[in-house]
Amino acid sequence: MPLEKIIESIDEEFSLEIDKIKKETQDRVSETLKEARGKAASIKEEILKAASFEAQRRRDRILTTANLEARRVILKEKECLIEEAYGKALVKLKKLGKKSYQDIIKKMLLKIAKTGSGEIIISKEDRKRITPSFIKSINKELKILKEERGISGGFILKREKIEVNNSFESLFRSKREELELRLVRILFGSYR
Repeated sequence: MPLEKIIESIDEEFSLEIDKIKKETQDRVSETLKEARGKAASIKEEILKAASFEAQRRRDRILTTANLEARRVILKEKECLIEEAYGKALVKLKKLGKKSYQDIIKKMLLKIAKTGSGEIIISKEDRKRITPSFIKSINKELKILKEERGISGGFILKREKIEVNNSFESLFRSKREELELRLVRILFGSYR
């Protein structure tokens, strides 16, 4: 065979081999692209799921924070209203006429000091309404001390070294604790 024919035959075989390699390469590239697209779609789906989960988690956290803040604001407002009510009640007690005021003090004294000796501590303002003769009419053994305390009304009963604080502030404070407990139960349910 002439040399040209051999070269032509080699060229033809070489071209066929090159075409075969190109086709195999294109098939591999297509297969690789198909796999990559599948993996990309899978990764995309995982990223979207994770992003959706994270968005939901952030949304829930924001809602929880907003709900807690709303509860805090409501609780603060309720506490302000309770404080205002106590303040108004104290003012109302201070403004009572002598007879009405004495009736309240008498009921309080009869509850804790119907009999027995003791000393009564009152505020400077109450000296006009709570007189020694008024106290003697309730219990002859009680006497009013000259000592004054910074109370707005009511009294402190002193027996030996024991003092029973029946000032309006003290009584309101004890009632406030009861009311605040009820308020907590209303707002947050009962604790167990």
